[in-house]
Amino acid sequence: MSEHHGPTILAGGEPGRNEQNVGFPYHTLTRLLKFTNEDEDFWWRATAESLGHLLSTCRYTHEDIFAYLRWYHRFIVPALSSCPRPGKKSQFAPCPVFDGSSCEHSINWKELSDNRTVRFTIEATGHQAGTAADPFNQEETKTLLTKMAQEVPGIDLKHFEIFAEEFFFSSAAAEALAPKIPPGTPLSQAWVAFDLLRGKIMAKVYFMPILKWIQTGIPTRVLVSRAVQKCSGKYGTYDAPMKLLDSYLESFVPGSGPVVEMVAIDCVDSPDSRIKVYLRTDVNTLAKAKVIYTLGGRLSGEAIDAGLEALTELWPILFRLEGSDFENTEVFPRGSYCGCAVEMKAGHAQPGTKIHIPVRKINVTDAQLCQSLSAWFAKRGHRDFAATYEENLRAAL
Repeated sequence: MSEHHGPTILAGGEPGRNEQNVGFPYHTLTRLLKFTNEDEDFWWRATAESLGHLLSTCRYTHEDIFAYLRWYHRFIVPALSSCPRPGKKSQFAPCPVFDGSSCEHSINWKELSDNRTVRFTIEATGHQAGTAADPFNQEETKTLLTKMAQEVPGIDLKHFEIFAEEFFFSSAAAEALAPKIPPGTPLSQAWVAFDLLRGKIMAKVYFMPILKWIQTGIPTRVLVSRAVQKCSGKYGTYDAPMKLLDSYLESFVPGSGPVVEMVAIDCVDSPDSRIKVYLRTDVNTLAKAKVIYTLGGRLSGEAIDAGLEALTELWPILFRLEGSDFENTEVFPRGSYCGCAVEMKAGHAQPGTKIHIPVRKINVTDAQLCQSLSAWFAKRGHRDFAATYEENLRAAL
């Protein structure tokens, strides 16, 4: 339930062994590194310090923090394009974060792991994004990943190339499509995310199929299913989990039910490589969340049972519900709902699911939200993490 894009529950972490030197790598590198232009200088100062803080509070070594920040300077900062300028409207609006930011840091907290993984999402944005040369901002993502794959061990672009072929547009197709796009439609084609694992970096890419749907009239579910089928290989196929998801989506009356709005891939050659299909839903109660978490009862087993137990425990704490009859209490304003990610691995019969809760839509302050999450962490037995959660979150902002 922890992986988010769009609104995210940011985590702090427990104090590292060198907490008193939390800013040392960032400040040292700020003095030593060179920046090509004022845009790179802005993005470094706006984002790298908080990234360094999260790495430190999640107990990464100083050596790793220096290495990741140097990598961040080398690849990520140049991919964030122009910095905001007063009175000047950007020619392309990135949208991985609801407030228009190009970059979002977070922590992947797994209850059964001692390590907390720092990660972040960007929309790589070229200087020609939004112009006739690159109207849908496709080129910088391809440039970034191609360059990184040549220099960073373990990054594999086989699935990326399949999905880019399916969802990206040629110049001629983009020009023909532009007049058909309804006003206000997000033009983003892909986001890139990175998990900073101990000793290696894992890249992920999130594709949005809405423009291809507008161009072809083919439902996004079908477009994504076709692309997923082409990813079958030495580790098996995704046919079984995709068939189960299709069965669930087809159980709804046409025009109702969850809608496929995004698909993500891991850029790694591994049997653990995932494809994740993201659903837009009408989930605004715990009862509905339980239904979609099991894909209408199609998923079962110990992991599903444990997830349902944790979700049931979190729900009244997070939404500050009292009493025992809260299963059907609507917790969001009209038009706001939870999302759901369906996570598939090749050769596995059953997918997993994750519920994405849009925390900014909860009618509480940030401080109250931190208090609720801390209370849940403590109830789950993670008292040290709960005690430092709000403090470390504030320090990283």
